[in-house]
Amino acid sequence: TMSAEDQKDAMDILDRMRAKIEKEEAEKAKLVAEAKELGMSPSEIASMDNVDEMLKAKREAEAKPKTEAEKLELTRKKAMDKLDFYERVVRSVAREENEVSDYYEIMGEKKQRSTVMLGAAPEEAPAEQQQVEQNAAPTEAQATPETKVEEAK
Repeated sequence: TMSAEDQKDAMDILDRMRAKIEKEEAEKAKLVAEAKELGMSPSEIASMDNVDEMLKAKREAEAKPKTEAEKLELTRKKAMDKLDFYERVVRSVAREENEVSDYYEIMGEKKQRSTVMLGAAPEEAPAEQQQVEQNAAPTEAQATPETKVEEAK
């Protein structure tokens, strides 16, 4: 059997190796993410020195929409991302509130359950998606300001 000091040394070695492996995996994940963003293979990215400059240039190019339609599309995309994020937050908070109210119920105290219905949120998403699809391909009868701008060009 090992002495306490030997066990401590072995655990220290294991901890250092674990930290080293985690660091290497994080670097690999970063390389893969950068490669994916630039549309290249991770091996190509690993051999390049100017990856940060390429990423910065690509992000700047994406950040500057050129036409009015692109600006509107970018704004819509950002708004949809924020909406999605806040909907997830609301559902998460509702779940937490329900868990806490269940806890209080078990403890014999009466607390109000969340006013947000967790089952209702997924049902709203398809209707919202249909609305987005209608906006994406409007007919002549339902022309929106976005399509009028596109047609004017």
